Amino acid sequence: MKRHPVSNRFRLAALVLASLTLPAAAQTVFAQPAQKAPAAKAAPAASNSPVVARVNGQPITRADVEAVYATLPPQMQQMPLDAIFPALVNEMISRKLIGEAAEKAKLGDDPKVQAQLRMAREQVLQQAFLEQTLDKQITEARIKARYEELLKSQPPRDEVHARHILTATEADAQAALEEVRKGADFAEVSKKRSTGPTAATGGDLGFFTKEQMVPEFAEAAFALQAGQVSPKPVKSQFGWHVIKVEARRVAPPPALAEVIDDIRELLTREIVETTLADLRKTAKIEQIEQPKPAGQLPTIAPKK
Repeated sequence: MKRHPVSNRFRLAALVLASLTLPAAAQTVFAQPAQKAPAAKAAPAASNSPVVARVNGQPITRADVEAVYATLPPQMQQMPLDAIFPALVNEMISRKLIGEAAEKAKLGDDPKVQAQLRMAREQVLQQAFLEQTLDKQITEARIKARYEELLKSQPPRDEVHARHILTATEADAQAALEEVRKGADFAEVSKKRSTGPTAATGGDLGFFTKEQMVPEFAEAAFALQAGQVSPKPVKSQFGWHVIKVEARRVAPPPALAEVIDDIRELLTREIVETTLADLRKTAKIEQIEQPKPAGQLPTIAPKK
């Protein structure tokens, strides 16, 4: 079964952390699901990785290049690593040169740069901690157990497989209905008379639940048994329908493979929230109230 890349799980974990601390208005922005990127191949251990370039004696290994490749946007990771390997090596050479220039300029002594380095270190440690926590707790057994819980909490729903003939007027719908009553094939009448986008397939709507259709159409369709045609045209916001139910069934539950990504995201959210709550229990947290900004001075309107 396909797993989320670790970086995606951390990205979702970061969103959870943001949603726990931001105002409600901001949560709608930060609570969006993480985008799913293709999984990057794990880089070999740096000590065993071959050197692919040197900059003033400093080595760049294949593992270093693969690590950079893993951070590329999903669309770029669609390209094989070997196809862009020379470009990535060249990019890393440029980075090394700029980094060395910054060291020579002693930018690391700048207080602002030091603050940024501290923040970067904290972020790397946060990611490592969350990755380790999620890897330990999101097990296949836990995923399967949550899947079973979700199946039990969602009762099965009825579905019907229907076709329809959609017309602009009630008179046109009645004419189509009369043609079907005289023995004409429903699908052929739909192809000939229907104005809807499903006319090409004989009005086939496939299986659907009651909630997936507009109320007027759903009520009429679910009142029919397999093989029955609506006794009269049904009006909806789209026009007039003649409906035929081909089959009825209880909707099958989704397979684990269809919902495993959603379950992983759900577990990630729960684990991050629980981990943060546990850390807060044992932490000494002091929030210093900040002075409110002074109000604006009153203005005097100029005399007319």
